Amino acid sequence: MSTFVKIFTMKKTIFIFATIVLNTLIGKTQAIDSLTIYYFQNFPYAYNEGGKVKGIEIEIIEEYINWMKQKKNIALKLSYKPFTEFSSFYNAVKNGSPYVVGLGSITNTPEREKEVSFSPYYLQNVSVLITDGRIPTIKNKSAEEVSKVLNGLNALVVNKSNHTQYLNELKASYLPNLKISFTETQSKVLETIAADKASFGYVDIVAYWSFLKNNPSKFLKIQKLFSETKEYLSFAMPKNSGNQPYLSEFFESGFGFTSTKTYRQILEKYLGYEIIDAVEIK
Repeated sequence: MSTFVKIFTMKKTIFIFATIVLNTLIGKTQAIDSLTIYYFQNFPYAYNEGGKVKGIEIEIIEEYINWMKQKKNIALKLSYKPFTEFSSFYNAVKNGSPYVVGLGSITNTPEREKEVSFSPYYLQNVSVLITDGRIPTIKNKSAEEVSKVLNGLNALVVNKSNHTQYLNELKASYLPNLKISFTETQSKVLETIAADKASFGYVDIVAYWSFLKNNPSKFLKIQKLFSETKEYLSFAMPKNSGNQPYLSEFFESGFGFTSTKTYRQILEKYLGYEIIDAVEIK
């Protein structure tokens, strides 16, 4: 091989390598400046009203965008993608790019931590068992009492939600013949119970509060003995997330975002006084 050919080949190799490195750096710069928000439409967490995206989770993520600009000098280009089915939303987040953040009133659980990354908690959650208001109140957790009240009723739950586990536990402990059906929204669970005395199911307490606020004539009740209180909501991200470290700092630096006046104002904007104390991170 001639000296000229060797030099030409070497220069070509260097050029190709430099191009790859440059494209990689450009790609990383473009990625870190972009943030795609996948959101599950679920009032009052995240929803579209009059063409504008609103809600508790939306306003918190907007505060995060402001924080990134002020504290990290990173101006994120924001885009939103809505979902109407929780299972589709969750799978999209799990399989998303490093610069996707999912807002879906997602309960942080050990099982989900194996599949996605989570931000620190932004809200406490209470899962409540709802029946028609005319169904007797369960007074104790004896097999006889639970069977007397719920036997013969049908259960409804959001597909792939943490509420599925609670209904399965109820079935295993008290109601071996319980029929469990699945839907994609908590509002559908509540609408079905309100229309059919023979149905019951689990929902988040905020979803229950919101439903009653919009349907004050409906007679539903919480079976309080079966409330699940040790739950927390977080934002979810793919395992290779580029935003997880920043979101952790946003929520936890200083006394933490949930200790701020802004956080409290966001909750007061979307929730009533009767529900805030039950869900606010303190």
